[in-house]
Amino acid sequence: MKLTKIALGLTAAAAIFMAGCAEKTYTEESLGLRKTDLYSENTTTGDETKYATAAAGTSQYINRAFENAPPMIPHSVDGMLPITISNNACLGCHEPAVAKSLNATAIPTSHLTDYRPNTGIGQNGKITKDGAAVDNTSDKLVSSKKLNQVSGARFNCSQCHAPQSQGALVVENEFEADFRKDGHSRASNLVDNINEGVNTLK
Repeated sequence: MKLTKIALGLTAAAAIFMAGCAEKTYTEESLGLRKTDLYSENTTTGDETKYATAAAGTSQYINRAFENAPPMIPHSVDGMLPITISNNACLGCHEPAVAKSLNATAIPTSHLTDYRPNTGIGQNGKITKDGAAVDNTSDKLVSSKKLNQVSGARFNCSQCHAPQSQGALVVENEFEADFRKDGHSRASNLVDNINEGVNTLK
């Protein structure tokens, strides 16, 4: 008898649930952010992307998205791309020696540092890291050498830095960065953070 009452209760609950579900239906087009036909691209066009047209030196600085985030490029990059290791238009203004006089953001110290140990094979056939023989390539944990030019690992500026585009946001971004020190929204302290880790491993 008890089992029958439980079965009847479950059946009634299922019937109520199914009746509630049947009352409201949703079309595929009403789901998600896209409100056009999901099976065709004929009526679907992406929002127009508008990049900055201001010339370099006339644009307004964009604060970093978070601490040590690569800053956005606030000016037009027409005629500056592609960037190659032998032809980098960015360095004309952002090289530390000239950046201040041009009111440009100077390349940070982390870009003028080589964190890769020089690896080779010694005369005895052993692997060397920064001139020292090692039994295993992971024996040399840290390497930090200051350079007089941009590191070969950092020459491609557009690998991390991108021009800011203006467009209609379907979902508004409400993220607010929390910087640990004043000025970090406009400057990098990445090299200090890296060196802190390097020094603990020495």
